[in-house]
Amino acid sequence: MGGVETGHLRRQGKRRQNRLTTSGRGFPSACLLIATLAVAADMPDRIAVDRRGGVLELAWADAEDRLQGSLQPLAPRAGEPVKVTLHVGSFQGAPFEGPITLSLRERGSTHGQVQTVQKGAVNWHAEFVPERAAVHQLDVSFRTTRLKVLHAEFEVGSPQVPSFILWGLLGLGGLLTMIWGVRMLQKEKPTEPPAAETEISSAPQPDEPSRL
Repeated sequence: MGGVETGHLRRQGKRRQNRLTTSGRGFPSACLLIATLAVAADMPDRIAVDRRGGVLELAWADAEDRLQGSLQPLAPRAGEPVKVTLHVGSFQGAPFEGPITLSLRERGSTHGQVQTVQKGAVNWHAEFVPERAAVHQLDVSFRTTRLKVLHAEFEVGSPQVPSFILWGLLGLGGLLTMIWGVRMLQKEKPTEPPAAETEISSAPQPDEPSRL
């Protein structure tokens, strides 16, 4: 009897240990899922920005509406136009046809460029010109069942030097190099006195006539 009870207790201990091991393996995954949901809950108005297909792709959705769009070019620069294309769709009810208000500003700034645009044939379009190289925030607001204000962030790089300026600098550099080379050759070439002056200086001088 003692051996039977001992074996039974051992089997129960192993099963309990297996349950603890299994639950321990699932604990990190559960924590990761909870953390992801918490982050999504803290930023329900954040538009996802992804580099895809040569554009910055925009995506956002909640239980009622969905926003999709893009920013062009892929690498925005200060002083150059940024084209915004958006589409808003509703999961229930009539399609959204109203205006959209967009604002572009530097991150942390309270002022920026604002446009209210009407829907085109399919999408909403706008164009902005960022003034400085910095992280910029695009604010998108529209009203369906309620007013929704969304935000997307992207980097604006420094302005690109025009190609004609680069070619001009290259040409100027080549010209200066050529002038410097000519001057170096002139310094290295020895100077020879004129032949006529050499012959005159080497000829014997005639004797002066004696005075009586």
